[in-house]
Amino acid sequence: MSALLFDMDGTVIDSEPLWLEAEIEVMAELGCHWDAQDQQNCLGGPMDRTEKYMQERSGNIKPYGYFRDNLNLVMQKKLLHDLKLVPNALELISSAKKIGIKTALVTASGSVLMNIALKKFPDGIFDATVSRDDVINSKPNPEPYLRAADLLEMNISNCVVFEDSETGVTSGLASGAQVIGIPHLINLAPHENLRIVDSLSDVSIDKLLNWYPTLFVGARR
Repeated sequence: MSALLFDMDGTVIDSEPLWLEAEIEVMAELGCHWDAQDQQNCLGGPMDRTEKYMQERSGNIKPYGYFRDNLNLVMQKKLLHDLKLVPNALELISSAKKIGIKTALVTASGSVLMNIALKKFPDGIFDATVSRDDVINSKPNPEPYLRAADLLEMNISNCVVFEDSETGVTSGLASGAQVIGIPHLINLAPHENLRIVDSLSDVSIDKLLNWYPTLFVGARR
């Protein structure tokens, strides 16, 4: 048996447009320009990288941590009021659970934002969750995915990771998992353990069982 490990932002929740709005708002308060290219440079986190980038773009006029804290506050409101799930996310996760495949949510966002996003899902739909606050090293380090596998009592080599960013794909591949990449604003470099799809809507349980027949032995169709 195997498990499906899902990234959060841009993979199962349609939050990247909200992050762009939040970043523009926070930078505009300081009279600084921010656009989609800046967002792309920070895509996938971790937040420390975004903090450093925004500090440089603004001329280091605020104490370190200013952008992290303000982005989190703005995003809390946006996730509460404007968040939508990525098409097919809930259907795929629910279908996996019905046939005995465990699932986990693995995000570089902090636990506060993760818990707000989880309110958009049925209670208990994920068998485990891992936020930035649950690990020492966030993505692109493999620790978040290794932590999720441990919580599920699974060997990471029997897990399939879903990611939309280069940072997340790097984390998933480094952990030893199979990775399904859903590129968002980027191109992903080929890798023997990486399968690239156009969107989550292109993935179904039947396709997963066909793509990874040795991983899902015992799954109940």
